[in-house]
Amino acid sequence: MKLLLNKEDRMQPTTHKTSTRTKTALWLLIGPTALIVISLLLYAIVNLFMSNTETPAPADGQLFAEQSTGNAVINTLLFLVGVIGSISWLPGLITGIVLLATAKK
Repeated sequence: MKLLLNKEDRMQPTTHKTSTRTKTALWLLIGPTALIVISLLLYAIVNLFMSNTETPAPADGQLFAEQSTGNAVINTLLFLVGVIGSISWLPGLITGIVLLATAKK
Protein backbone atom coordinates (compact mmCIF):
# COMPACT_ATOMS: atom_id res chain seq x y z
CA MET A 1 0.00 0.00 0.00
CA LYS A 2 1.37 3.33 -1.08
CA LEU A 3 0.79 6.15 1.37
CA LEU A 4 2.39 8.93 -0.60
CA LEU A 5 1.40 9.16 -4.23
CA ASN A 6 3.71 10.67 -6.77
CA LYS A 7 2.83 14.02 -8.32
CA GLU A 8 1.22 12.53 -11.46
CA ASP A 9 -1.18 10.40 -9.42
CA ARG A 10 -2.30 13.36 -7.33
CA MET A 11 -2.95 15.48 -10.42
CA GLN A 12 -5.34 12.97 -12.01
CA PRO A 13 -8.98 13.82 -11.35
CA THR A 14 -11.18 10.92 -10.44
CA THR A 15 -14.04 10.41 -12.86
CA HIS A 16 -17.20 8.48 -12.26
CA LYS A 17 -19.55 7.58 -15.09
CA THR A 18 -23.18 7.96 -14.14
CA SER A 19 -25.38 5.19 -15.49
CA THR A 20 -28.25 5.83 -17.86
CA ARG A 21 -30.63 4.42 -15.28
CA THR A 22 -29.54 7.00 -12.70
CA LYS A 23 -29.79 9.85 -15.22
CA THR A 24 -33.29 8.74 -16.20
CA ALA A 25 -34.33 8.56 -12.55
CA LEU A 26 -33.05 12.05 -11.86
CA TRP A 27 -34.86 13.43 -14.93
CA LEU A 28 -38.08 11.77 -13.77
CA LEU A 29 -37.69 13.31 -10.32
CA ILE A 30 -36.68 16.83 -11.41
CA GLY A 31 -38.41 17.25 -14.79
CA PRO A 32 -42.10 17.55 -13.84
CA THR A 33 -41.39 19.92 -10.96
CA ALA A 34 -39.23 22.06 -13.24
CA LEU A 35 -42.03 22.16 -15.83
CA ILE A 36 -44.50 23.42 -13.24
CA VAL A 37 -42.13 26.07 -11.89
CA ILE A 38 -41.10 27.26 -15.36
CA SER A 39 -44.71 27.50 -16.55
CA LEU A 40 -45.71 29.52 -13.48
CA LEU A 41 -42.75 31.88 -13.84
CA LEU A 42 -43.34 32.40 -17.55
CA TYR A 43 -47.07 32.95 -16.92
CA ALA A 44 -46.27 35.68 -14.42
CA ILE A 45 -43.70 37.32 -16.69
CA VAL A 46 -45.91 37.20 -19.79
CA ASN A 47 -48.92 38.63 -17.98
CA LEU A 48 -46.81 41.33 -16.37
CA PHE A 49 -45.58 42.66 -19.70
CA MET A 50 -48.59 41.91 -21.90
CA SER A 51 -51.36 42.95 -19.54
CA ASN A 52 -53.81 45.58 -20.64
CA THR A 53 -54.16 48.21 -17.93
CA GLU A 54 -56.96 50.12 -19.63
CA THR A 55 -60.29 50.11 -17.86
CA PRO A 56 -63.25 49.78 -20.21
CA ALA A 57 -65.89 52.46 -20.31
CA PRO A 58 -68.89 51.65 -18.09
CA ALA A 59 -71.17 52.06 -21.09
CA ASP A 60 -69.56 49.03 -22.76
CA GLY A 61 -70.97 46.70 -20.14
CA GLN A 62 -67.60 45.01 -19.58
CA LEU A 63 -65.88 44.52 -16.28
CA PHE A 64 -62.43 43.86 -17.73
CA ALA A 65 -60.54 44.90 -20.84
CA GLU A 66 -60.28 42.39 -23.67
CA GLN A 67 -57.24 40.15 -23.83
CA SER A 68 -55.07 40.13 -26.96
CA THR A 69 -55.00 37.01 -29.13
CA GLY A 70 -51.25 36.52 -28.64
CA ASN A 71 -51.63 36.69 -24.88
CA ALA A 72 -54.46 34.16 -24.99
CA VAL A 73 -52.40 31.73 -27.10
CA ILE A 74 -49.35 32.03 -24.84
CA ASN A 75 -51.47 31.55 -21.72
CA THR A 76 -53.07 28.46 -23.25
CA LEU A 77 -49.68 26.95 -24.12
CA LEU A 78 -48.34 27.68 -20.64
CA PHE A 79 -51.46 26.10 -19.15
CA LEU A 80 -50.86 22.94 -21.21
CA VAL A 81 -47.21 22.79 -20.09
CA GLY A 82 -48.37 23.12 -16.48
CA VAL A 83 -50.97 20.38 -16.96
CA ILE A 84 -48.35 18.03 -18.42
CA GLY A 85 -46.07 18.77 -15.47
CA SER A 86 -48.87 18.23 -12.96
CA ILE A 87 -50.05 14.97 -14.50
CA SER A 88 -46.54 13.55 -14.79
CA TRP A 89 -45.37 14.67 -11.33
CA LEU A 90 -46.56 11.75 -9.19
CA PRO A 91 -45.78 8.95 -11.68
CA GLY A 92 -42.37 10.53 -12.32
CA LEU A 93 -41.68 10.73 -8.60
CA ILE A 94 -42.63 7.11 -7.98
CA THR A 95 -40.76 5.78 -11.02
CA GLY A 96 -37.67 7.86 -10.23
CA ILE A 97 -37.53 6.62 -6.64
CA VAL A 98 -37.94 3.01 -7.77
CA LEU A 99 -35.18 3.39 -10.38
CA LEU A 100 -32.82 4.94 -7.84
CA ALA A 101 -33.62 2.39 -5.15
CA THR A 102 -33.09 -0.61 -7.40
CA ALA A 103 -29.94 0.66 -9.12
CA LYS A 104 -27.00 -1.74 -9.12
CA LYS A 105 -24.03 -0.45 -7.20
